[in-house]
Amino acid sequence: MIPQLCGSTLLNCEFELEELKFRETASGGRRFCSILKKLLLRYLNAIHLMHAVATVIFFCETMERRDVFEFYGSEFKPSMNKLITAVTADFGVALALQQRAAIHTTAELSRARRQFFNIHKKVSEPEKQDPEFFEKQAAKLPLDDHYIDALQKLYTDKIGSERELNVKADDSLVGRTGTPASTPQDYGLPEIDVKAPRRAYAHVDELANAPESVKRIFSIEYGLRRDLSDAWKQELIQSVNKHKYDDNSLQMRIAWTTALIRHWSVLVDEIAKKTPKKPTWLTHRLWLMVDYRRKLLRQLREQDMEAFEEVIKTLKIAYHIPVEQVGPKTRKAWSEQQLRVRVDAEKERRLKALHEELKKDRDQKMKALDDKLEKLAKEEQAIKDRLAVIMELEGKATKNVVGLYQPHLVENLSEVTMHSVLFGHQKPTLTAAHT
Repeated sequence: MIPQLCGSTLLNCEFELEELKFRETASGGRRFCSILKKLLLRYLNAIHLMHAVATVIFFCETMERRDVFEFYGSEFKPSMNKLITAVTADFGVALALQQRAAIHTTAELSRARRQFFNIHKKVSEPEKQDPEFFEKQAAKLPLDDHYIDALQKLYTDKIGSERELNVKADDSLVGRTGTPASTPQDYGLPEIDVKAPRRAYAHVDELANAPESVKRIFSIEYGLRRDLSDAWKQELIQSVNKHKYDDNSLQMRIAWTTALIRHWSVLVDEIAKKTPKKPTWLTHRLWLMVDYRRKLLRQLREQDMEAFEEVIKTLKIAYHIPVEQVGPKTRKAWSEQQLRVRVDAEKERRLKALHEELKKDRDQKMKALDDKLEKLAKEEQAIKDRLAVIMELEGKATKNVVGLYQPHLVENLSEVTMHSVLFGHQKPTLTAAHT
């Protein structure tokens, strides 16, 4: 039960804190910790939680201002833990104490400020570039009491990795880029001679006989970053275009977008080394360009499969046929789908095992089955012969009869003949008979 503090009690609390501040300035750090510890224990024993909270808040603020208490703070830890345990049971200030947030001693803190959680994270495992990586991992999970929890962790990892994989997986950039030692060649960009003339001056004949200093001025090394990007684009376009004047084919556009995507990926990683904030103005364009290249690849695959295979092989693009999303994109739906796939796979495994067991020693089993059927046929024939002998002994059958006697047919024919003689009359007609 939280005690209701009156104004005089709060005034005494503030007076004692002010006195403690004065003693802290007048004495050393060890003396301050000792006094604060005694004051805290007195409040805890008297169940004056508000006094204890105010004392701890002042202690936290003081610890931030004075480095000397980092050495003497070990004496105060047991009392601090006891305070947090007691206070947390009554009102939620534990999180506020951890964050050292300023609160009023007369107000109850029901909800504290929580740190922002970003579900997106960096991916460093190259095997995650496989579109079915998480489904394969889900199939390997043991079916025990922790299966659902393991699926939840796997789904969280899947959702957190989607954004970076969507941008980097097609170019296989995960695991070999984003490090200080990464080079443009690690991003799939061709190696360029930086001493070569820039694209705008590549066809100037005078540069061939110009001095070395003049060549440097017009080289890619002394140009802008755009000149290096143009050189990368030109190199990739020339590797897949139909002819040297090709500037509108699907192969040319795929190569152009590939160079742009990989160049922008280099820029994003370089900016990330300087600031933790991502350049959204660039990452958004990168996302759109990746989708545009997938569209071009799909069109080329539908029109010319041979050219499509040549392009993805030359440019080293990992193309995967997109799978349509079935049902809502939630953890529950994904977990149910993985469990359903797991059950179907288990059924197929057991059916296959039974089929293999059936095929094992099939010839011997079929021979034994044929022998058994032949034996049963002989027994059946012996029973029929025995029944025929019994019928002969009882006078119900005749032995060695030639032909097949059909008594019912003879009786029917005799009856029909007798009826036709007795009751057979011609149908009456409407015309008179001529005499």
